Amino acid sequence: MYLYKAGFYWTFLPAGLLVHSFLILTVHEGSHKAITKTKFDRFILNLCSALVFLPFYGEHYRKYHLIHHGYTNTDLDPLASPMSQKIYQKYRYLYILLESIPALYTFYLIFDFNKREDSKKLNNILKINRFYFTISICVSVVCFFIIKPPIYFVLLTLFVLNIISAIRSWCEHMGTSLEHKTNTYWFPLGFGIGNHDVHHEHPNLSWLTLTIGLFKREKNSNPIKTIRGILFDKSFTFYKVK
Repeated sequence: MYLYKAGFYWTFLPAGLLVHSFLILTVHEGSHKAITKTKFDRFILNLCSALVFLPFYGEHYRKYHLIHHGYTNTDLDPLASPMSQKIYQKYRYLYILLESIPALYTFYLIFDFNKREDSKKLNNILKINRFYFTISICVSVVCFFIIKPPIYFVLLTLFVLNIISAIRSWCEHMGTSLEHKTNTYWFPLGFGIGNHDVHHEHPNLSWLTLTIGLFKREKNSNPIKTIRGILFDKSFTFYKVK
C-alpha cells in the first residue's frame, strides 16, 4: 500500500497474489478447521477476511465451500452450478468475463443457488452466523478509517485477487480428462492447495501437510495449461460426476 502511495502503481499485482495466499492460509484453512482444529477457526477466518476489507467473504465462503466439498461436480456444487456450465458451454468468453468481475457474478450465483428447491435442506444445515458477520463488517470499517488505504489500490488488488481465484478454481476442477474429479497442480504461493485430490479426500489436513505431499505427487495441470485450455481448447470443460 505504501509503495502504491509512493507512485509504484504496479504493486497492486503482487498485492493481489499475496492476499490470495493469505486467504488460503486463513479463510480456506479455517473453513475446514485446519488451523486450531476447534470452533475458534471460524472466528479466525472471519477476522482475517475483515482485515483485507472483505467482511462479506468469510461466512459466505465457509458455507458454500463446504457445500462444494460435499457435492463436488454435481448439480448442487456452487462452484460448477448448472447455470455456470450452460453459460460456459454456449458462451465461453462471456463466462470468462463474468468470472473476472469481482463479487457481482458470484452474488448472482449464490442468489440462484439459494432459490432452488433442492438447496433448501443445505441452507438449513449450513447457516451464516450473524454475529461473526456483524463483527467482520465492524472490523473492516474500523480498519479502513484507521489505515485509510487508497481506494483504487483496494479495488485493483481485489480485482487481481478475483482473477487469481478464478484461475485457481479452473485449475482444480476443469480439464479434458473427464474421468478425473479434481486436478493436482502447482500454483504460485498456493500453499499446498494444488494437492487437490488429497484435499478433497482429507479436507482437514493442513496446508503444510498438503504442501509436503504435493512434492511427491504427479501433476496433471498448471495455470498456463489451464488458461490455454479455457481459451482455445473446445474439449476443456467442467469435470462431471456420472
